[in-house]
Amino acid sequence: MNGPAPGQSVAAEEFHVTVTFRKDGPAVTGTWADSAVALEKFLGFVGSHGSVPGVTITLWAEAGGVREPLRTWTKDGGLVIHREA
Repeated sequence: MNGPAPGQSVAAEEFHVTVTFRKDGPAVTGTWADSAVALEKFLGFVGSHGSVPGVTITLWAEAGGVREPLRTWTKDGGLVIHREA
């Protein structure tokens, strides 16, 4: 088999948080092995940068080299939960 069946996900190996300052612009990325630490960092970035127009903050899970978004924050859209970690 080549990965999980559609609609299923595998346990994440790493978690990433990206802060993009404008569409297709510069970004800051951090990587953690612990989902709780990554979520704490995500929430910290929302607190420090979430009210800035154009900023997108995303928490990602990565397994087998494939990233899936877990949560995204933008000033205009607020919090979007794609799936739980």
